[in-house]
Amino acid sequence: MTVDHRPGPAEEVGQVTLHAFVDESFAGDYIVAAAVVPANDVNGARAAVRRLLRPGQERIHFKKESDARRAQILTGLEALDLTVRVYLAENGRDARSVCLERMVPDLATLGVTRLVLERSDPLVDADRRALFELTRKHACDLEYRHLRAHEDLLLCVADAVAWCYTKGGRWRDRVSAYSTVIRP
Repeated sequence: MTVDHRPGPAEEVGQVTLHAFVDESFAGDYIVAAAVVPANDVNGARAAVRRLLRPGQERIHFKKESDARRAQILTGLEALDLTVRVYLAENGRDARSVCLERMVPDLATLGVTRLVLERSDPLVDADRRALFELTRKHACDLEYRHLRAHEDLLLCVADAVAWCYTKGGRWRDRVSAYSTVIRP
């Protein structure tokens, strides 16, 4: 496994308790993005994302935004104290499992104690089984739960970065300063 590492402010601090917010994209390669936020900054980060919502909008779904709006959202996200871990796998039947197998020990090593995954009903049971096994295998104390995107606004950060990596080009360049790519 190789890691293209770009440390962000949260990683430079050292032993800080972290939370991670996870979403996926599977156009082309299978991509799982985990936005990592210091626990003491989570409420402020949520408030910052809430300010990016348009009137009446309950969540940001990057795929449905215009390019101008995407640029505006990314400018807002760039101001947050966070990093994003991007796990790549060849798209296929086991791609999500491959990404989770890389993600759990990586996030545990960083100091992540709480993991929030965007809820996709067909995946919840398999995720719970996999996460139970992986946290035991790697002896990490990681609380995890599945929430819908509107239930935790920080899930939109992972959604945005995963979308940008899928699109590539200028979009990937835009998020690369605070992203770390983890490949097989």
